[in-house]
Amino acid sequence: MKNIFNRSSLNPILPPTSEWWKVYNPGAVLDEQGIIHLYPRVVKKEEDWHSRIAHATSTDGEHFTWDSNLILERENSFEKRGLEDPRVVEIDSTYYMAYAAYDGKHVQLHTAIATNPYGPWQRQGEALPGFNFFAHGAKMVKWEHGKPVEKTVTKRGEYWSKSGTYFPQKINDEYVMLFGEYYMWLATSQDGITFHSDEKPFITPRKGTKYFDNTFIETGPQPILTEKGWLVLYHGIDEAFRYQLGFMILDKDNPRNILYRSDESIFGPQEDYEVGDALIDVIPGGVDAMSTMDDNELKSFYKKARDENIMPQVTFCPGIIVQDGIVRIYYGAGDTSICTAWARLEDILKLVA
Repeated sequence: MKNIFNRSSLNPILPPTSEWWKVYNPGAVLDEQGIIHLYPRVVKKEEDWHSRIAHATSTDGEHFTWDSNLILERENSFEKRGLEDPRVVEIDSTYYMAYAAYDGKHVQLHTAIATNPYGPWQRQGEALPGFNFFAHGAKMVKWEHGKPVEKTVTKRGEYWSKSGTYFPQKINDEYVMLFGEYYMWLATSQDGITFHSDEKPFITPRKGTKYFDNTFIETGPQPILTEKGWLVLYHGIDEAFRYQLGFMILDKDNPRNILYRSDESIFGPQEDYEVGDALIDVIPGGVDAMSTMDDNELKSFYKKARDENIMPQVTFCPGIIVQDGIVRIYYGAGDTSICTAWARLEDILKLVA
């Protein structure tokens, strides 16, 4: 791992609060006044397990002020288990958000739009109506006894269009989106609301290799237009259940044309706060089971989960901005808090062969 990003000394910059038990996986956008807007996924401790989307702002990129109001809360059957992992872009003075709506079985990509980054945000419904994950040539991965196993039938259901991001400008007069967990697809739209996906995945995990993305992949933050083409950061997951960031360069005018794909990651989990105690996501029974365990039982389960590679080591990045040649990422660390790191754009582009 090259790990060319520099972590903030203030990390985690947005830890859990007295109200929010988990604060993570934020979308990010820079407005015309130079204000950075974050849209974290948050979960309350005292209520049933589901996610909302909150809002915080900063002028320096590291010190944030929470908005007193949530951006979006569940309000329909699609969102029974919450709203997850938003990505936000600005296109022609309109702000577009892609987020995952989880009903407890299916995760389906939805969108919302606003004319102001502070809101209000108006839901636009399903981005990819009827998208069938398995029919589009994909497989899910589940860890069994510490080893990843591919699945073509799961209890999760066949409608799984998680993790989507708009390109921040139209290409050939179309809105373009990358989306997907386990595999990644490219989709286009005439109105920026309803998208049509390519039949075949855009990229797939590189099975049977030593690459950082040899088990499954997941879409990262919005693409960045550079002198070499579209810079696309994405998550690669390996057999040790590590979420790391690698990147691609896509043709400026034809983003289906991949000009470069990194063999190594350029950022990944290494700090304690990035491989933390995210037991809730792996423990059978979730919150209820966790609440009945004493300290020794929790420590024992934690050790077993880490030894068997079922404890995710996570740097999950839906948020990115570029300012004065600096790429700043905002990522969920250990599925519990938000951190930031930065790198020079030119240093990333130098890695392109």
